[in-house]
Amino acid sequence: MAVVKMWQIKQTLAKGIAYITRPDATQDGTWVSTNTAVIDPGDWRAIARQFAATHERVGVSSQRDGSVLAHHVIQSFKVGERVTTEQAHHLGVQLAERITGGAHEYVIATHLDKGHIHNHIIFNATNMQTGRKFRCQKDTIGRVREISDGLCREAGLTVLPAPARATGRSFGDIYTVLRGQSAKELLRVEIDKAAAKARTWTELENDLELAGIVTSRRGGQNGTLSFRESSMGRAVRDWRLGEAYTEESIMARLARSAVNRISVDESMIISETDKTMTVHVPGTGRRLRMTVATGQVVRHGRSVRIYLPAEDRHMLTDRRGRLAATVTTADLYNWFAKPDLVGIGKQKDAKAGDIAQVRSWHQALDDLHGLRDRINAKSRWMIGADADVEHALSVASERLDRTRIRFQDRLVAAADLMANGDDDGGSLAVLQADLRMTEREIRQLKTDVRALTALTREESRMSIADRIERGAAARRAEEIAQRQRHADQANDRETPGHLTARRAESDAQEVRVTDQSRDRDGGTGRDTGMTLGERIEAEVQRRQAARRTTNIEGRTGRSR
Repeated sequence: MAVVKMWQIKQTLAKGIAYITRPDATQDGTWVSTNTAVIDPGDWRAIARQFAATHERVGVSSQRDGSVLAHHVIQSFKVGERVTTEQAHHLGVQLAERITGGAHEYVIATHLDKGHIHNHIIFNATNMQTGRKFRCQKDTIGRVREISDGLCREAGLTVLPAPARATGRSFGDIYTVLRGQSAKELLRVEIDKAAAKARTWTELENDLELAGIVTSRRGGQNGTLSFRESSMGRAVRDWRLGEAYTEESIMARLARSAVNRISVDESMIISETDKTMTVHVPGTGRRLRMTVATGQVVRHGRSVRIYLPAEDRHMLTDRRGRLAATVTTADLYNWFAKPDLVGIGKQKDAKAGDIAQVRSWHQALDDLHGLRDRINAKSRWMIGADADVEHALSVASERLDRTRIRFQDRLVAAADLMANGDDDGGSLAVLQADLRMTEREIRQLKTDVRALTALTREESRMSIADRIERGAAARRAEEIAQRQRHADQANDRETPGHLTARRAESDAQEVRVTDQSRDRDGGTGRDTGMTLGERIEAEVQRRQAARRTTNIEGRTGRSR
């Protein structure tokens, strides 16, 4: 069984050929063929030049902006179809020959990188014999599908029934991605279309696959979801598309209601059928169990995520299948771990710079951003002298949960209006505006929850001005010492300036240690009336003056 899609290339011919012939998808170029004069089928630059040279030599019309340069066809085989790579590649070559009649140059590449075999064919729009362009008309894609179906029947493969209407994307959409335009918008549109039709996550993934979009998951209970269109170089994380495209929001659309998520390891599964899954309830000694519909389940490796309607009640049974309890979705968090919806604990990969100073600046900037977020969160959520970090974090987290449910409710309503097309009163515009505002509110709440989680007890007690002064003084001393170290390392020798800087750094560190000791002993650390930065500078100056006096006395003694 093969699915065929087709579109035109008007600008990015070289990039398109480079994409389909890339080594990581074609087993280092093993499954790339061309009927051009180019010796190496993987030399995409040479093939693109050959296409252009053919048009220059025999083309009957000049190339203008917006002219069709080539046509791109994808022939996809169903996952599980018993077709070998060699057989699929041969079918692709046959398809290219039948489409072009051997009169157009083409390159074909068989991809093996997505769990299912599929062919990419790009053929020159210019006929190398007549110089005329290949014309793509309304029935062209239908005729190409008929050719592909005939080849599949001859090879003993199954064939899909003819679609009631075209399911392929418009000709130009995919090449907006190769031009770096609207890649995220293209993904959003396809996800919206799939979510409007699907009822389960499996149906959604299948619909996206037919549109050339592959979903991938990484991590366990709090792992991430990514989408990648066949022509995109890199996948896009769900949260980068917006709150409406996270896994939880998509599941809310499929369920047509706001949902909450619980997660279990696959070892907790008792039984599973096509329609239901039964799992142990954690923390009950395997005495209680719960049964859910498979449409509510998304698998992430060993982790199984279950999305339940937020307002539903759920029946828990004992080992004999008798009713043991009826609980709300929120009550299930008494046993199941609450999901990390704000990314607490996720660390970004550190970028190793070539220059240590640049790394120091990046770190200082990150520290300042973190400090800003903590200060803002403290001012919003810790009001009054008796404010407590744990209480503030609890209140902010509850607000985030309520706001998330409100967002999902609006999202489901907006999706229904778009699907039914009955928005006579302008309700959709109102919902869309509310969704945008709520999404901004969710982003701010997530930032606050992360900041409050990182806020230490010491930071929650001290004044904002004191915290900023302490951090600034420590950074100034560190920057002075680091600049001197880099300068001396460049000269590869120990200079007096280096020694002075190291002494200043040592003196500053001693002052900081002394200040921290006073804090631990219950002192304020400000008994002299001076800030930490002022004490550091004063102490450094005092010790430098003492060293100068000692050096002068030493020289005077030697002269006598």
